Amino acid sequence: MVLFDTDYDETDSLPMDEIIRLRNALNLFPDGFVQLEARTDSRGGLEYNYDLATRRMEFAKSVFIDKGINESRFLEFIYGKTNPLADNKSAEGRQKNRSVLVTFERSVPLIPFIGRITDEETGKGLSGRIFIGNEFFQDSVDTNDEGEFVLKLPASGAFSFEFFSPDYIKGRTYYQYNEDAEALKDIKLEPLKIGMTFSFDDMLFYPNTTILMEEYKHTLPRLFDMLDIAKNYRFEIQGHVHSPRRSPQREGTYFYDLSARRARMVYQYLVDRGIEADRLEWKAYSNYHMVFPGAKTEMQMRRNRRVVIKVLEPL
Repeated sequence: MVLFDTDYDETDSLPMDEIIRLRNALNLFPDGFVQLEARTDSRGGLEYNYDLATRRMEFAKSVFIDKGINESRFLEFIYGKTNPLADNKSAEGRQKNRSVLVTFERSVPLIPFIGRITDEETGKGLSGRIFIGNEFFQDSVDTNDEGEFVLKLPASGAFSFEFFSPDYIKGRTYYQYNEDAEALKDIKLEPLKIGMTFSFDDMLFYPNTTILMEEYKHTLPRLFDMLDIAKNYRFEIQGHVHSPRRSPQREGTYFYDLSARRARMVYQYLVDRGIEADRLEWKAYSNYHMVFPGAKTEMQMRRNRRVVIKVLEPL
């Protein structure tokens, strides 16, 4: 890290040994690149701090170029006072944020991206939390009061995008940067309404169990975040099963009970972690609404063994 004093955009306290190590790593690995993140502490206005962080970025780059690092190897993120590294309530935290963070990477580069999320009718910016990820990384970032966000997006390959806020939710959607960048710049959402459902299509279970498949266990914390943020609504947790070529399995049958236990397991997870019980209901949907009634592949069967979240009513 290159650290700065308050309101300064230059410094004599440079980690020269680390800069030399960085230059050597870049010489050793031609596919490597340098990720730079410029920040400020929280004092001062948004525009002022963005400009200050920009000047800090230019200073750090000039030092690296002077030490023999080619400018083409830089990937730059200017955050200003947004996305802090540490809590600004302490002097130590503020000092950590008055910085340019430097990392050496050897993976698919992440591209800085600025976008906005708004109400589709009024155009009002929406404050909430974005979750993105793919098989290599997971990240989250908060939008500001104007709905603006700064993200690092993978330059290639698909990634998932979700948004949770008190009155607006964007379910998991998959994008690719080179195809969907324009769509992500201005995302318009409608407010939550009774009957809306969110499939969490990767909240999938092992056959004949209430155990989430290992690769999908991260969905429960994600669901908790969604419901914790949308505090002003009640939700129904629906349990589903894979039971093709059978008549509807009513109460008292094995598959009805299995769907009930799946819904109840998710309900209990959420309540145990602090979601108010009176905001939740759980319900067995048995094999009434299979995504693939004639499932032939393992992935289709998996998609039938799921939990769905439904908006019941505002509080």
